[in-house]
Amino acid sequence: MNVRKINIDFFKDMLFPSKCGICECLLDSKGLCTDCWSQIKWISEPKCRICGQPFTVDIDSVDSVCAQCLSKPPNFDKAVSIFVYDDFSKKIVLKFKHSDATYLAEILSKLMFRSAILEIESSDLIIPVPIHFMKRLKRKYNQSELLAKKISEISGVKYEPRILKKIKQTSPQEGLSGIQRRKNVIGSFGIDCKYEYLLKNKKIILIDDVFTTGSTVDECSKVLKKHMAKEVIVLTLARVVI
Repeated sequence: MNVRKINIDFFKDMLFPSKCGICECLLDSKGLCTDCWSQIKWISEPKCRICGQPFTVDIDSVDSVCAQCLSKPPNFDKAVSIFVYDDFSKKIVLKFKHSDATYLAEILSKLMFRSAILEIESSDLIIPVPIHFMKRLKRKYNQSELLAKKISEISGVKYEPRILKKIKQTSPQEGLSGIQRRKNVIGSFGIDCKYEYLLKNKKIILIDDVFTTGSTVDECSKVLKKHMAKEVIVLTLARVVI
């Protein structure tokens, strides 16, 4: 038994006790407290097999598709989100996104991995939705990159942040209608030609924080497909439920 390691771990626990990733109450180990767990609205079946929109009525078939995807199929092949974006989960996302709570990436990435383990393990590349370099200078980090990198470490699937680029600075999507959101992101993403070859016939996991109308991830998927990606699976933390 390594006594020195036990002593080090003991003092680390004393000086830096584990806290809930959301409310910061003390815990025995890293993660979320039972109260925070109970307030999260998890997304489960029945839901649209393409965009992941939960159905409000029970539907027997797992192959059911929502009216939106039937009328206008998205550029991505499938979207998976782990919880509903509501007043409680919004606190989680904003804390992670704007309050330098980067430690949440470890907790949230594990939840994302478990929710889409089969899709992730059968994929070739994990790519984060990029942000414009001006926004990155202001925020200091891209939350989607942190999640994507952690999921890559868990799964062993290659993390590749260099391919997809935000080439045009856009207005914030918050507060815009669905039509305005789609117009806002058109032509705002591009591919770095040095790494374009990595996309050919590959299955891509595209990581973002919130799926609102899907405009951002759909535009990214369009660009990836245009440059020969075979399949794009969108994986987000939260989803706005209509």
